[in-house]
Amino acid sequence: MTPDGFAFPEDPEKLVITFDEGVPVAIDGETVTLLEAFQELNRRLGAFGLTGRGIYESPAALALIRAYEELKKVSIGQVSGEVCLVLHRGNAVVNSARDERALYDFTTGATFDRSVA
Repeated sequence: MTPDGFAFPEDPEKLVITFDEGVPVAIDGETVTLLEAFQELNRRLGAFGLTGRGIYESPAALALIRAYEELKKVSIGQVSGEVCLVLHRGNAVVNSARDERALYDFTTGATFDRSVA
């Protein structure tokens, strides 16, 4: 699954995982079953050399845990939303996490309506 280090792709790749109530339901906007999610993530992440410390050759598990934990930080209740990972040379780095139901809106920032004070 994981190629030789010299065979990793040169350019980084973005990958978006969509969760619905804690379950991955789409990858890059394409609806997938849980099995299909693992197969696709193992294929794509394995190409970049991502492996786990205890469970070797299961990059999907490592990436899903990373993405889920990051999404939990911005989710309310059940973990639902999208996480964007950047894949490059053995790494999957969380680029962004978004939950439509989150109380905090990054576009408005930490503004406070002073008229209610």
